[in-house]
This record gives sequence, C-alpha cells and structure tokens, in this order.
Amino acid sequence: MKLLVTVRQIPRRFVAIGILGLMALSIIAPSTAFAATTAPQKCAPADTQCFIAAGDHYIAQRQAALTTLSGKITARRNENLITSDQANTLQADVGTNQSGLASLKSKLDVEKNAQAARQDVQNIFLQFRIFAVVLPRDYRRLYLDMAVNVDIKLRNVAPKVQRAINNAPPGEKAQLNTLFNDYKNQLTTAESQFDSAQGDFPALTPANYNYNRTTYTATLAKLDTALHIIHTALHQARNDIHQIAKILK
Repeated sequence: MKLLVTVRQIPRRFVAIGILGLMALSIIAPSTAFAATTAPQKCAPADTQCFIAAGDHYIAQRQAALTTLSGKITARRNENLITSDQANTLQADVGTNQSGLASLKSKLDVEKNAQAARQDVQNIFLQFRIFAVVLPRDYRRLYLDMAVNVDIKLRNVAPKVQRAINNAPPGEKAQLNTLFNDYKNQLTTAESQFDSAQGDFPALTPANYNYNRTTYTATLAKLDTALHIIHTALHQARNDIHQIAKILK
C-alpha cells in the first residue's frame, strides 16, 4: 500500500507536460525557411507612387508575420509554456519592429520624389530583415524558452521518481535505475547547451546579416546545433520518465 501511495505521488501530469511542451517545440521548431517575400516590384525610376505602393505592400507582409508571431507568444504564455518575463521580452522585440515599420511607412507615404521613396523601400529590407533575421531569431528564442521550462518541469519530478524507485520491488530496480540515470544524463545534456544557445542570439542582427554574413551564418548554425541537442535530449528524458511510470504502475 505504501508503495502504491508513493507511485501515485509522481504527478500524473508530468508525462503530459513533457509531451505538450515537446509537441509545441516541434510545431515551432526553428526552420531556415520562413514566408517567402514577393519579388521586388519593378518600378520606373521616376515613378514615386509605384515605389510607395510596393513599399506599403512589403511592410504589410511583415506586419502580418509579426502579428502572427505575437499571437503565438501569447498562446504559449496562456498555456504556461513560457513565463511572463519570457513573453514580455519577445513581445518587446515584436513591438520594436512593428513600430519601426510603421514609422517607415509614415515616411514613405509622404515622399515627394522617387529616389527618396526607393530608398525607403530598400530600408524595409536592409534595416529590418524581418523574414531573413527577426522571425527566424525570435521563433528560435521562443523554442529555447519553452525548452528551458520543459527541462525545469522534468527535473522537478526527480525526487518523487527517486522515492518511488527506492520502494520498488528488487527485481525492477536495475531497469528503473538505468532509466533514471539516463533521464538525469539527458537533462544534463540539454542544460549544458542552454547558456551556449542564449549567448548566440545577440549576434543574430540585421547588421551582421548585411555586413558580417560569415559570422551571422556561423552563429546561426551553432545555435541550431545546440537546439537540436536540446530537443533530442529532452525528448529522450521524457521517454525515460514515461517508461519508469509504466513500470511503477
């Protein structure tokens, strides 16, 4: 009876938390391909209104994509998959870019000559890099924030799992301890990548994309390697806990 009580102390939701978090991570898993931008519209050199219309179209595309990101951040916060601080940091970056694009649109819409309007359109790409830099970076940040929180939730069940294993029949302990040790090792592997991944984000900027592409590309590849390791480790840790729970039923 005491063993059964101990087993029941392992939260029933811990497997669901791992699955929910990892499913969500998979849904927003970083990808090198985001929404394709329409090919630049051809405008006559002196056609100011053509440049304005083209610029407004490109800005609207980017505003819509940022709004979608903002909605995903809000959804993940409402699901308690990220903290309010994590959500606020991401929403602040979305807001900064949306405000910047809105200001650029206001400037573009009142331009009186084609050269100035054309430069404003070029700045949509050069200054903001929404599809090339901001969205890939911020979706990766959302991914990492969720991974950190999944790790915490998986780590927090360790004491109860250990107590349940200690009270398990002797014939089950070897298998349980093997799974439990692997679970702890997998969490350690994931955690070993967190600082590295977080340290990569400052280099993922439009300026580096424009003028220091080698550094930008190398940093992005390094970040993706860390995120892949994190995802694989957390997935295995969740599987270990799931197997332990099945044995302890």
